Amino acid sequence: MTLASESTAHFRRAMKFERNVPQQGDALDLLVSQSDGCAALVITDYQHRHVMDYLALGNEGARQKGRFALPQMSSEYIDACEREISRLLKPSAYYARWMDTTAIGEAHHLRVPNGLKTVDLIAWDSLKFGMGKRSRRRGDYLLIQQKPPIIASNWTDHSIPSRWVEKVDRKLHKHPRAKPPELTRRLIGAVTEVDDLVIDPAAGGFVVMRAALSMKREFIGVDIAFNG
Repeated sequence: MTLASESTAHFRRAMKFERNVPQQGDALDLLVSQSDGCAALVITDYQHRHVMDYLALGNEGARQKGRFALPQMSSEYIDACEREISRLLKPSAYYARWMDTTAIGEAHHLRVPNGLKTVDLIAWDSLKFGMGKRSRRRGDYLLIQQKPPIIASNWTDHSIPSRWVEKVDRKLHKHPRAKPPELTRRLIGAVTEVDDLVIDPAAGGFVVMRAALSMKREFIGVDIAFNG
């Protein structure tokens, strides 16, 4: 590690973020600032630059202008976030990462050996057609990983289907990539307990925060584009 990178890491570790409020901030800054083994669940939806480039169709800016206006994350930046997430999880805690077809097919979750094991995959049908060079995208996938030791007994809601249908009013949630709030709530209820900490480092419209607080969980999260 260079002197400059050591200085950056020290600065990030010293940063302070509030709990249970929406706030602007950098995802990696937030993750680095948190202590080892603090979280029962990390759930997030990266705004991935690679996917935007791959799906460039020539007219996607007009049809997806809200999404394309969001600050984009590089693969290298996401890899750095992935390394931190494993450190933050308690033993047997869960990491839920939203991924689209491209990211699943190219196994982006395997880019960084983080010691987590994939234990489930939930396919979300948004009931809304999106982009696609061949089939049209209609929703995304929620990849579920667990930190060892791998157990199933701390997943308490066994009625969550692996194919989840939920339409999302993105105007209501004030974000072009809002994810299904009811699925989010059910997942939080399945793998956390009251007062557990839930982290979302790329919080978007803060759907995860609202779900966590409604269930008396602690929350910390940021979004780089949040403007209050």
